[in-house]
Amino acid sequence: MKITKLLGYQVLDSRGRPTVAASITLEDGTTHTARVPSGASTGKHEALELRDGDQLSQKSFYGSLAVSQAVENVNLRIAPAIVGRQVDLNFIDAAIREIDTTSNFSSLGANATLAVSLAAAKASAHAQNLSLARYFQPQGNLLIPMPMVNILSGGAHANRSLDFQDVLIVPTGAVSFTEALSWIVAIRETAAQLGSKAGMTTHLVADEGGLGIAFESIELAMDFLIEAIEKVGLEIGSQLSLALDVASTQFFSNGIYNLASSQKSYSSADFVSYIHTLVSTYPIISIEDPFAEDDWESWNSFMQIAPKNVQVLGDDLLTTNSERLNKAIKQSSANSILIKPNQNGLVTDTHTVLKAAQSAGFATVVSARSGETEDSWLADLATGWRAGQIKVGSTHGSERNAKWNRLLELEQIEKVEFSRPFS
Repeated sequence: MKITKLLGYQVLDSRGRPTVAASITLEDGTTHTARVPSGASTGKHEALELRDGDQLSQKSFYGSLAVSQAVENVNLRIAPAIVGRQVDLNFIDAAIREIDTTSNFSSLGANATLAVSLAAAKASAHAQNLSLARYFQPQGNLLIPMPMVNILSGGAHANRSLDFQDVLIVPTGAVSFTEALSWIVAIRETAAQLGSKAGMTTHLVADEGGLGIAFESIELAMDFLIEAIEKVGLEIGSQLSLALDVASTQFFSNGIYNLASSQKSYSSADFVSYIHTLVSTYPIISIEDPFAEDDWESWNSFMQIAPKNVQVLGDDLLTTNSERLNKAIKQSSANSILIKPNQNGLVTDTHTVLKAAQSAGFATVVSARSGETEDSWLADLATGWRAGQIKVGSTHGSERNAKWNRLLELEQIEKVEFSRPFS
């Protein structure tokens, strides 16, 4: 089926900031649209998100955040290369790479390239009369991913109300996604009620829907969340475990990790010991970015002493990048990777990174961003790629629940199994 039109345009993400949408129209008259997310806590090694910058700020009320240059690249540079051709994701991604040969899509902008790539994936699936999940896995039971869900948020997502970026829960004992999500909703609402009764400010919601409650230390935050889990009547450790997104690059400077809330500072070696104490003391099953994006020595040191059951998850460290993943594999710097398509810029290349990680024995967690859209394609990618885990945010905000609801739908309408990577 041939492509008759490609249109790029500017839309808003969940933070009210501009992002790129791309629509591919096929010769059967159908149009397939994808909108790309944007991160707040971004690693410097991510593919380039192209925004207009100050030089064009006079032309837009969005100021330097507008994406008119990226949109123009979709319409004037990518469209001529693919309109009139057969819709095929591999061909379209290859055509994009020929237009922009930079390592980080600094010419076209990764927000432009990913919007087109995702629209191409959706259009390719339609041309084969398949869902996006089934497009990537045509046969056998689909694997619904285990959710990792924000309950308490700080860092760049919640105005530094907590030094660490997120305290999350993982429903390790759930036997279906439907059951897992029901536990999560109950715990988040109970946490809000407990906080309100204790006089905490609970009406502040972070970028990803978590509660922006201020705590003086991460230990107090985890104690509070454990209380909420027990209040619901679920068992910490056997049914649910904790996870942390430290996002440590945000508070690392000149070789020192500075925790503002607890007013403590650590050398790299001391912070390795501190993180080890946390994962040894609390029921933490996964810890993301415990060390800064280029503090490889600390990552390597921690992996030598980390409990075997703990998932040491690289986000800013790895940025869905093949070269950085290969380095981490060789050095045993982590044992799992966060997969974010917009860190990479193309659907096919993102999938390649995920498969390489799995081949090396790494766990894979497909992740949303803090600035999201109402699209649900992430749920299909995580499922079709058999990632095993997904990280979307919390259960507040339609941009978050669009992904959860799509997973609920897939569990009902497809032949599936539920991933239980920690059982």
